[in-house]
Amino acid sequence: MVRKRKPYKVYTKEFKLEALRLMDVAYHFSIVLFTELFIERFG
Repeated sequence: MVRKRKPYKVYTKEFKLEALRLMDVAYHFSIVLFTELFIERFG
């Protein structure tokens, strides 16, 4: 017996662009936070 595969979710272009933007913001925030903590500890 072959199991039928669940169909893929389809996301809009706007949704994908917003997800990328949020990832970019989070990435930059983590760099700033790490830098501040590093300077506070070893500065």
